[in-house]
Amino acid sequence: MDVAVEGRQPLATGALEFPLLQLIVEARNEHGMRQQDWSRYRRYCATKTQRVRSALHLTHAAEQGKAGKATKGQRRSKRRMNMTPEMQSAANKGRGHQFVRREIALDEVRDTRPLELLLFEAEHSWASAEEIWSQHTDENRSVHRRHSLSRARRAVQYAEELRELVEALPAVTLPGRAQTLAYVGLVRGALHFIQGRSEETLRVAAVTRQLLTNIAESSPTSRDEALASSFLDTLDAQIRFAAYSMNETDDPYAAAERTATPAVCEEVLPGFAETIQQLRSSHQAAPPKPLELHWRSQTIPVHTVELYDVVTRVRAEEAVLARFVQAPTFSAPSERTKSQRTRLTHAERNAKRRGGTGRARVGRANNAEWDPFDRVLSALADAEATARALVDENSHALAKTHSTRYEASGVHLRRAHEWLTYRLLSVRIARNVRLMHGVQLRAHKREARAQSLQQAHSARVRPSRPAAPSQKRPQPGSRAKRTRAEPKAFRRRPGRSGTRRLASERRVLRSKRALRAAEGQAERRRLRLVPGLAKLLDGIDSSLLAIGGLVMVEGEPDVSNLLEAKRFFYCAALMEYLAHAFVQYGLLGEALILLQRGDLYIRQAEQSLELADGAEDEDTSFPPQLLGGSDALAQRAQGLEQARTDVYSAITRHHGPAASMRASKSGQTLYFHAQRHVSFDAALVEHALLEAQAQLARGPADMAAGEAMDAEEMEPPVGDHAPVDMPMSNDDAPFDPANALAEEEERAQEAQRPRGWLASWFGRRA
Repeated sequence: MDVAVEGRQPLATGALEFPLLQLIVEARNEHGMRQQDWSRYRRYCATKTQRVRSALHLTHAAEQGKAGKATKGQRRSKRRMNMTPEMQSAANKGRGHQFVRREIALDEVRDTRPLELLLFEAEHSWASAEEIWSQHTDENRSVHRRHSLSRARRAVQYAEELRELVEALPAVTLPGRAQTLAYVGLVRGALHFIQGRSEETLRVAAVTRQLLTNIAESSPTSRDEALASSFLDTLDAQIRFAAYSMNETDDPYAAAERTATPAVCEEVLPGFAETIQQLRSSHQAAPPKPLELHWRSQTIPVHTVELYDVVTRVRAEEAVLARFVQAPTFSAPSERTKSQRTRLTHAERNAKRRGGTGRARVGRANNAEWDPFDRVLSALADAEATARALVDENSHALAKTHSTRYEASGVHLRRAHEWLTYRLLSVRIARNVRLMHGVQLRAHKREARAQSLQQAHSARVRPSRPAAPSQKRPQPGSRAKRTRAEPKAFRRRPGRSGTRRLASERRVLRSKRALRAAEGQAERRRLRLVPGLAKLLDGIDSSLLAIGGLVMVEGEPDVSNLLEAKRFFYCAALMEYLAHAFVQYGLLGEALILLQRGDLYIRQAEQSLELADGAEDEDTSFPPQLLGGSDALAQRAQGLEQARTDVYSAITRHHGPAASMRASKSGQTLYFHAQRHVSFDAALVEHALLEAQAQLARGPADMAAGEAMDAEEMEPPVGDHAPVDMPMSNDDAPFDPANALAEEEERAQEAQRPRGWLASWFGRRA
């Protein structure tokens, strides 16, 4: 294909944006070049050029007005089969098969489609050359080299035609001109590399690398910078191979800098100096805005196209999520009006009837409307997978070829991957916390509604008889009865056995029975909430454990301790919910063990929070906020104490056998979550019950006095009576959250050890 430039004037149009590097990167990444599938990318380029050529009416059709086509026998004769292509072309000229070369007229260029046509023609030839060269062996090296060089020269020809067309169009912007010039250098470098000309390869690669570096530095956005930097890896490989072939093994990049003199740059790429000057002036006029990730005092730059795209999507979804979180989610029934109610369609009502929630179900089925948390989590999951793939690719490349560029990019990629993982886990925790609050709020509203209905039912009185209507003569045909002027002569008298008293007692019993039934229903409703809450809290625990394992979190001891305190806080909440559920099943000893473990988690959280006093700020992505004098741990400790009080009251009124948790699926789920934190040993359960019964037998006053005495014994002496250089026993050792569980297990094993008769006599363990 030729370009008609001479004697023509360009069409007066606006600025033409020609993002050459973006077109190449997107096409290569989407059509097989990630897997080095040259054949697939070549087929895509052929299809692309055919579509563009048809749209521009530049198809290579036969000349009209010539003689008719040859017959089938003439086309397939032996004489024609033995003819060369040149002979066949000369023979077909008189039969309507004369080839007419189409040319791109400069005065007919209105958009970037002619430029894209030449670009993908060059890409098709380059992919063919690389495919043929990748299949060569020692036996067919010469043949494959000849064919590959032919296609590479064709790619260089198309690239030169593209550069001439871009230079002839003044409407093309400066980035498009610079990228086109750099593309010519890339194609020439590939040609010299296949030819085996090391010196020419080093010259072209060094000049092209310098031009791409300037394009990256003068890019208006981080994405454009990443696009230009993505081609530097190929050039670095060519520079190292060429320097090795030329015995320049000390520092190949220094050799490339020595080679890329101003004269060589202008010789290899005409117009190099002018392009560099224009790029630098544009960079000073409009400095770029780099895309960076921030975590505390760390700044993570983004220099990869794929990572730039996914991070941009994540930030857009997080902005939508921030507006969603600030808006009220749940409104009281009294605040809702009839105008605020959304009318469901027929399909939505059917979906709701089948078990969904109507609008949300239909929206998800059509991928039209998702929850903002789900959208952010989807974007973060894709971003994390992309970052992980980039880290793996960089590691493989670094293992094959040692390069400082790979090392620097690997550090940034790993930090970006950890940042995305941290954000993904943080949003999961925030989603679970919001779901918990929503479940609890709806349960509170149901309980309030049930209590109001129960109160209305208990306060309901028998309606009195309506007043007698006025004495009117009934109309003919009316069935209205005449009211009695006088009461009945006979009235029922109360029985001698106290009918009124029995009726009042029955009413009291019915009210008590209804109250107990309502309490049982409320307990069952609360019990149904526990498996879902336990699953959400278990997810929070897993996410916090994963966050604590990140390298950037482990490098910050204060942040790590603060996250550990939050984890213990949620574990204590889980123990509280599970204890309430075990009380409903009648497993009171197990409930006491769960509450003991909850107290242990509270002490561990307090200890971790003391170690995190150096943390200046706290992540506000998810609650609780433990710094700044927060009383969240105190409230959680009060909740555990209230749960223990409920267990004590249940011990006093419980006399029947405990229900089996293995009989229901929800009970099995609760038992599974509980066993992940505690071990229900029979001796430990019995010991906990006996201790609780002993405390109940002492009474509240004795229990308070005993607690006060224990507190006084734990207080160290003050003043002159303080001991000096006293050895520290095991009981006086400071609390260690790392060894708390081990110490508790040792005490349990000590309690299970058998006692001999002599040791029992003296009150000691055998």
